[in-house]
Formats: sequence, C-alpha cells, structure tokens
Amino acid sequence: MDIKHMRYFTAIVKHGSMTEAANQLYISQPTISKAINDVEAELGVRLFNRNRKQFELTDAGQMFYDQSEEILRMHEALAYDLKNMVGVQHGHIRIGLPPIMDVSPLMAIMKTFHDKYPKITYQLIESGSGTIEQRLRQYDIDIGITVLPTEGADFDSFTFLSETLCLVVHPNHPLAESRTIGLDALRDADFIMFNEDFYLNEIINSACKNAGFTPKVIAKTSQWHFIEEMIQSELGVCILPESVARLLGAPSVAVEITEPVMRWRLGIVWNRDRYMNFITKEWLKHFQETFA
Repeated sequence: MDIKHMRYFTAIVKHGSMTEAANQLYISQPTISKAINDVEAELGVRLFNRNRKQFELTDAGQMFYDQSEEILRMHEALAYDLKNMVGVQHGHIRIGLPPIMDVSPLMAIMKTFHDKYPKITYQLIESGSGTIEQRLRQYDIDIGITVLPTEGADFDSFTFLSETLCLVVHPNHPLAESRTIGLDALRDADFIMFNEDFYLNEIINSACKNAGFTPKVIAKTSQWHFIEEMIQSELGVCILPESVARLLGAPSVAVEITEPVMRWRLGIVWNRDRYMNFITKEWLKHFQETFA
C-alpha cells in the first residue's frame, strides 16, 4: 500500500462512487477498483459495504479514511514545512470566523503577521460557530474563531475576548431611554435573532427560559448587517455583544441587561492531537503572543 491508494480511497468517499472518483483522478475505473481490492486484501478487512446502491464505509473503512486524510495532509504539507524551516516561508491559512464580531483586532494581527511573512496567503470563511467546528473536524479550515466553550473534547482553544451582551433597540423604542433592564422586560418583545447555527442564540434562549419565557422571534438571519437594517426599520429588538453593538451604523441604542448579566467568550480553536503545519503554528503563536 502506498500514498496513491489512500488518495484513491478518500476520493471514492468524497465523491460517492468509484466512477466519479476515477473521473476526478483521470484514471480508469478498473485501476481504482483494483487498488481498493488490494488495500482490503492487505489489511484483511472490508472498507466498504457494497450491499447497497451507494458505497457506505464500514467501521474499519471509517477508521482508514480518518487516518488516510491525516496522512495525505501531512504528505501535502511536507514540502511547505521543509521550505519554511529553511526560511522560504510560503503557505496558506484558512480561518473560520463568525459574522458577528468586531474584526478590527483580527485584521491588526493579520497585518503584523503579514509584515513578518509576506508570502503567506489567507482565506477567511464566515460561518456560525457550529459550522466552524464541523469544518475544523473535516479539515476544511485550519483555525476557527468561535464562541467558547466548544461542544467537543477534540479541540484546543484559548479565549481572546470576553464581554457582556446588551439589548439593541431603535431610538423610538419604549426601552430606549432605560439605562438598564431585566430580561423579563422583553417577555412581549419582537426578537430579531441569528440562525440556529449561532451559539449566541443558545445563550439568549437559555437566559430567556430561565427568566420564564420563550422569545418571540420575528426574523432570523446570518448577517448582523441585516439585523442593523431591521432595527432601523423598527421591526424588533436584538441582543448583541457590546463590541458589535458599537459597530452599528444605523440609529440604535444599546441598553445594559442586568438581570441576568449575559456574557460570551470568543476564542481561537484548533484540532487537538492532529497535524498542524509550520506556518499555521506560527500564526497561532503570533496570535497568542499578541493577546498575552
């Protein structure tokens, strides 16, 4: 068994059939079929359940897939890492981040890192925290910025921002003149919320449940700019982190929520006990040192 067998196998899993995998790899289907048969014979296990119309991984196949993905990533990164160790310093970093955050601290860190490593390129992918964690597990991104704590024990993380949540309303709203409110005052309010993928929703829903009511949601979105427009149109109220509330350009008022005080923590998250290339390690180290 060699690296190409793993590449063939993972292609079948990703594309759902030997035919499509063969097309994507520009090889014949008999070639890829023989390669999988050879691997199964060498390992002494079945990797696919072939009793169904679509290929399904056996338990052994799932384990082999996870290990093959890891080995292929390490193989692909080897040349970059060797070059980076001798000072060439090329690379690409994929960062998942939530739409609801003040990105100016992140941009400042990227600028100083870019000054140090000008040949590094980036891809910024906006998603809710749930999707970011899923993409980390699937190796679609290298680093995630998400709400802590995470749901899984397969991540390492550190907090770089902790702040309170506040109520955001239009200046004409009856609560706009209040300095502080209790959450119970929003029992009959029309809520503008983020989509279910955002952990911020869980914080808000849990707090409202403890206060004895379920928020009446009139709209959901994945973009805080849409929330900004809906507040401007006096469609409802929203609960946002203080840093995001300060960024709203439309006329709005932020009101402190004191009963209960709600907080959220943003953190950098990465896969624990899995391979991380040299340049991503350097970026993570730079980020941590900046906030130390």
